[in-house]
Amino acid sequence: MKNFYNKLRKAIGFSIVVFLCPWLANAQELEYSPPRFVLGGSGALFRISLDQFESVYESRLGPSYGGLAGVRVYRGHYLLFKYASFQQDGKEGTHKESGLSLRDAHWQEQWYNLGVRIHPFTARRTQSYYGFGVVFYDVQEKPQLSVFSSTSQKKDSELGNGFYLELGIEHFIYRRLAPFFELEVASGGVRGKTGFEAFSVGGFRFALGLNWWPF
Repeated sequence: MKNFYNKLRKAIGFSIVVFLCPWLANAQELEYSPPRFVLGGSGALFRISLDQFESVYESRLGPSYGGLAGVRVYRGHYLLFKYASFQQDGKEGTHKESGLSLRDAHWQEQWYNLGVRIHPFTARRTQSYYGFGVVFYDVQEKPQLSVFSSTSQKKDSELGNGFYLELGIEHFIYRRLAPFFELEVASGGVRGKTGFEAFSVGGFRFALGLNWWPF
């Protein structure tokens, strides 16, 4: 009889553990409070979508550097501000309209994103996120060495706008520090051009960076 009661006690104890384990696992995730702020920086390869870009400049692909700041507005939803830049020098040859050397050409592009990032935080070290929003472009070129036709522009720098989508994955090496990989796809137009396909000064940005969640 004593042996029977020992076995019964072990069985009840085992059942309680089996019953509680899923609840405890869920509680661990639910009790993980998402950080309120995020700061980050990144280096990337950016490929501009502008179809005629290589008629003046060396390559549509080049380095891009940027940063971000965000604040949590609701659960795993963050209001995000992002900044990035891209520049490229002119190639060998002569500009077809002005006759000037393309080696003197220089493309300077900066863009500013304002959007929402959805980041469903859990207790796992590796996590994913996605986001979307609007983007504002500031493109500058040297006078008479533009990739755009001189008859279609009034000045050599002008703000434009468009939209962006992002998808990323990050791995927390510490509780508040996480390297990340991110793909951003953006589209936007300047100087009266549409922001789609061949006329877009947006493109594909493949970024590696580091996020810091101060609190």
